Amino acid sequence: MLPDLPVAVLPQPAPADLMTALHDSGVRLTPLGQAQGLIWTGEQPSELAAALKRAPSVRWVQLASSGVESYLPLMGERIRWSRAVGVQSELVAEHALMLALTVLRQGTASVRAGAWLPRPAIGLTNAEVLVVGGGGVARALLALLRPFKVRPKVVCRSGAPMAGAEVGTPDRLDTWLPEARVVFLAAPLTADTAGLIDEAGLKSMRRDACLVNVARGGLVVTDDLVRALTSGWIAGAGLDVTDPEPLPPEHPLWSLPTCVITAHCAGDLDHALEPFVDLVQRNIRRLADGLEPIGLVDRELGY
Repeated sequence: MLPDLPVAVLPQPAPADLMTALHDSGVRLTPLGQAQGLIWTGEQPSELAAALKRAPSVRWVQLASSGVESYLPLMGERIRWSRAVGVQSELVAEHALMLALTVLRQGTASVRAGAWLPRPAIGLTNAEVLVVGGGGVARALLALLRPFKVRPKVVCRSGAPMAGAEVGTPDRLDTWLPEARVVFLAAPLTADTAGLIDEAGLKSMRRDACLVNVARGGLVVTDDLVRALTSGWIAGAGLDVTDPEPLPPEHPLWSLPTCVITAHCAGDLDHALEPFVDLVQRNIRRLADGLEPIGLVDRELGY
C-alpha cells in the first residue's frame, strides 16, 4: 500500500483516465484544501499560483511536464517541486526521429509538390549525429538510433557517460556542431541555453545538416533559423517547438519547403499515463521515507 499522503489533482476537471489510474494505483485523492501534495497537469502558471495560495498545506508539487521554466518564479522554500522526468521520453524520441527522417527525405517538399516529383534517397544510416541534452529523451533517442549505426555524440552539462555515445560538456559544442549531419536539441531551456543555436552556430553547420528541435523553441534564434533555411546554410529543420509559440500563421517558417513543423505534440500525458502514475507512486513513497522526490527541480540550474 502507498503511504497516506493526501494528493489533489488540478486543474479540474482532470482527465478521467488519469484520475482513474491514480485511484486504482492507491493514491489518496483529496480536495485541494486538504492536500499535502498537488499534481499539476495544466499549462498556465498563473492558475497554479492562485491554487497554491488556497492550499497552505501543500508541500510538494508534481508537474506533468519535464520543462519547468515557466514555473520557476513560483518556486520558494516551502514547497518541493518535481518534474516528470522520463515519463514521455520514448514518445518524444520517436517524434524526433520522425522529424529527422522527414527532413532528410524532403517529405514536406514532396507533399507540397502536388505532382509526381521523386526526391533524393537521403538516409540516416552511418550519419554523424549530435544530441544536445543528456536527459531521458537523449537516452531514448540513442536507443532508437542504434539500428541506424549512427556515430553519435552528446553534449550535456554534466558530461556524464552515456551508453553508445561520445559525451562532452557544452564547451565541445562549437567543435562538434560543424561535424554533425543531424543535430537533435533535447536540452532544457535555461539562462545558459536560451538562443544556443544562433547565426554563428547555424553558419558553422554542414550545408547538408538537419536541425531537429523537440525541446523548447527558445533554444534557437528563430530569425537566424529563417535566414539559415532561406540562404542554404543548412539543408532543413524539423521543429516540434518554436519561438514564438504557437507560431503565427503568417510566419515565414510555414512556407519553407525545407522546414517540417508540428504543433508541440511530441509528448502527450494521455499516452504516458502508466509511467507518470508510476512516478507519482515512487515519489509518494520517497517523500514518506524522508527522501527527495525523483525529478526534484533545482531552481539555480533551472530544471
